[in-house]
Amino acid sequence: MVPDIRIRPMTEQDIPRLAAIRPGFVSPTTLVVEKDGDGLAVGWRLAERPLPEPYDKGDGYDFDQAERRHILARLRKGDGLHLVVEAEGTLAGMLDVAPEEWNNTAWIWNLMLDTSVRGQGLGRELFRRTVTWARRQGFRAVVLETQTNNVPACKFYARMGCQIEGIREAYYSNDDMARGEVAIFWIYRLV
Repeated sequence: MVPDIRIRPMTEQDIPRLAAIRPGFVSPTTLVVEKDGDGLAVGWRLAERPLPEPYDKGDGYDFDQAERRHILARLRKGDGLHLVVEAEGTLAGMLDVAPEEWNNTAWIWNLMLDTSVRGQGLGRELFRRTVTWARRQGFRAVVLETQTNNVPACKFYARMGCQIEGIREAYYSNDDMARGEVAIFWIYRLV
């Protein structure tokens, strides 16, 4: 039986309920950063490599108090795109997009789906709505960030037509590469 699923605008009352979303993932592979050269002649390449044991993010996404405050602040500004996915009355996904006016782009802060509702085209629909909204706002691109250990998300954004724009080896901490987690920045050009 297919659950009753709907996408609707996010409200302030949804913010405390975000923790119900379980957007974890399991990946048998990771993207490894291969760096070559130095100085101004440096180059990077991402290579997908199998892991000895699948990486399991599990419940690793916590909508802690600080994260909920950030989402609420973006929602209250009223200039972004904020949607939730409800499955039979329970929050099962969210989209949190905000303008980056200084460079005329739309930044996807969160596009997450609960594991229970994946594979139904909801991620594609949320991304499609993002692109439609961003075009109507006159933005030049949609941008976002993923991690090298979230290969499923990387493959999703590549299928959506996004292109890797760059990486940042120490975005999260100085030990990112040692932990196998490097930031990948994506762009979906609108003009």
